[in-house]
Amino acid sequence: MFIYFVRSLIDWVFRRRSMGLTLIRIGVPLLGIVLVGLTVGVTIPTSQGPFIFSWDSGGSAGTLSVGVFVIASLIVLLGVFLIIREIRQENRKKVIVIEARGLRDWQGQPLELAVPLSIPGRREQMIVDLRQGVIDGQIISSEVALRRLASLPDDIARRCDGLDRSDISFVLGGLAPVPFLFLLGVIVDDESRTFIMDWDRAQHAWRPLDDGDDGNRFKVTGLNAANIAVKRVALCVSASYDVLEADVRIVETCAPIIKLELEDRSIRSHWSETKQQQLAQQFLDTVMYLARHGVTEISLFLAAPASLTLRLGTLYDKRNLPHIEVNQYERSDPKRFPWAVRMPVAGLPHAELTQR
Repeated sequence: MFIYFVRSLIDWVFRRRSMGLTLIRIGVPLLGIVLVGLTVGVTIPTSQGPFIFSWDSGGSAGTLSVGVFVIASLIVLLGVFLIIREIRQENRKKVIVIEARGLRDWQGQPLELAVPLSIPGRREQMIVDLRQGVIDGQIISSEVALRRLASLPDDIARRCDGLDRSDISFVLGGLAPVPFLFLLGVIVDDESRTFIMDWDRAQHAWRPLDDGDDGNRFKVTGLNAANIAVKRVALCVSASYDVLEADVRIVETCAPIIKLELEDRSIRSHWSETKQQQLAQQFLDTVMYLARHGVTEISLFLAAPASLTLRLGTLYDKRNLPHIEVNQYERSDPKRFPWAVRMPVAGLPHAELTQR
């Protein structure tokens, strides 16, 4: 608590604009003039002779100096009071920082330390460690990893207990398999303010999504295959790498394929918050279109950065959208997608693992 208060005070002094800080900036110089006994003199030449104004804070103008000292002190005290009140108001807010670790057996920089000061509230870190410490970069047991995620809703509920929803924010980030990141997004959802960050491999640091929008969007194809007779579809989203139809057909031999392919995609084409919001809206519009045309099962093949994967999960409506399972790609496996996670949506109470 004390560390957060100090960080907040430093933030107010150097970054924020507030009435309290403005009052302090006015009052402190006035106090300085009085306390150093500074003599101020100004001479202005006029046609009637020089006009001289002088003030000696330590001489005959002592009464005036005392008055200035009292007023300046009151201004500074009022400013301090306003700043303390504003910090206490922020102290009621809580920022729950959830970091998923599942691809590398190293600690790295915690996401909590990279959260911008512009997000107000006490930081509370939750690390969801899905690693099993056997082979770096692989999930040896997807069942174990899923069990570790299963307790997350209860943990979040405990941390939010007794708090007003308007005082809670979430910050999400992680390096983990796509199905687990999507599931993390579904668990958190978008009912509270949610900020998403991503790991910049070039800078070796967590970053907010602060680049400009390049205007590139998904090209959607295959929607004409959805009709009242089709209950299950394969939805292929290529936002970074390509989702190859030949790989999809190994596990989805008959389902119609709908594609969302990002124009000029690369592994670094996702650093815009505005762009991600638009891409997520396209994804949601596509899923809603499929639902309106009778689709009840979606098999999702998603090649996307972690931040976009999390975002799509937060937007997926748990009640009104079709069942969805998110497939895990493994290049070395002959099945290409050896397992998937069925999301806890559309009446399914808990996430389920599908092995192939």
